[in-house]
Amino acid sequence: MKFIVAASGFFSLPVIALAHHAMTGYVDERQELRGELVDVIWRNPHIGFALSVVNEDGERELWKIEGFGSIYALRRSGITETLFNIGDQVTMVGRRSNRQPQEFLASHVLLANGTEAVLQANGEPYWSGEILGGRAQWEADETETVNAAHENRGLFRVWSIPALADRVLHVPFTEAAIAARAMWDPLDNFAARCEPEGMPRIMINPHPFEFVDEGATIRLRVELYDLARTIHMVGSVADNTPTSPLGYSVGHWAGTTLVVETTRVNWPYFDNIGTPQSGAVKMIERFMLSDDQNRLNYHLTITDPTTFTEPATIVGHWLALGEAITPFACEVH
Repeated sequence: MKFIVAASGFFSLPVIALAHHAMTGYVDERQELRGELVDVIWRNPHIGFALSVVNEDGERELWKIEGFGSIYALRRSGITETLFNIGDQVTMVGRRSNRQPQEFLASHVLLANGTEAVLQANGEPYWSGEILGGRAQWEADETETVNAAHENRGLFRVWSIPALADRVLHVPFTEAAIAARAMWDPLDNFAARCEPEGMPRIMINPHPFEFVDEGATIRLRVELYDLARTIHMVGSVADNTPTSPLGYSVGHWAGTTLVVETTRVNWPYFDNIGTPQSGAVKMIERFMLSDDQNRLNYHLTITDPTTFTEPATIVGHWLALGEAITPFACEVH
């Protein structure tokens, strides 16, 4: 069975959110929840709130609220912790849990001053009025890049995803790989446990990353989970090289293109919905710098007979937006 997916949700930020939140645990219908803000939990992978709500019987209930989006995603769209003040009356829009009483997944918050905070990076406004966050403020284009040519740092800088729907995937899954998803637990998985992801998942996420030239190696710092990949620019993979979630990467230059081959990966999943990958997986990445150094094009080829009937590909790009890598410090909710 083949799937050719443009702007795929498998690797965009909203699905990373869904992996943590497990949307199967929430009702389909959105509703409003109004109350007094009694706590703000500013953490990764998602922020949280406590809301004191007066129910239909006039009694106060304490609701546990989870918000879409990591701290980076919210900060990039103009939403900061200082917007949420203890004691304020706010209205939240989202979905109530169908598993736990008084738990809620919020996508929008109407603040006490009338400003709407859209917590989903790809979200659209719910109310009319002043807006912070959402798709319009999160997405970026080439007009917002730094003067990378003047800085002349080439590949070695921080790179940022321009838009949530930036990836084009060709993923010809095997029937066995699709069937294996039935074993996936949406409430108990690596994302819910804050376990750092492996390859290729860690490269297809909405957080920035940075190439650092270390001579014989290139270090690739990834903000998500505070991970770092090592790309060996000299030598090859030995038979006794240990496996790891990030695998063993060997790189070389083909003109101005950095080509990286990664093997010996023991990360068991291709995505965040339970599609498996095997220890035989092999990945070839090509990082291609534009002439003005503002854009880094990306092409990934994945070969794994357990997961795919033929090589899979993921294509996208990043921009030089002048962002910085900040600690992720994931916390289990």
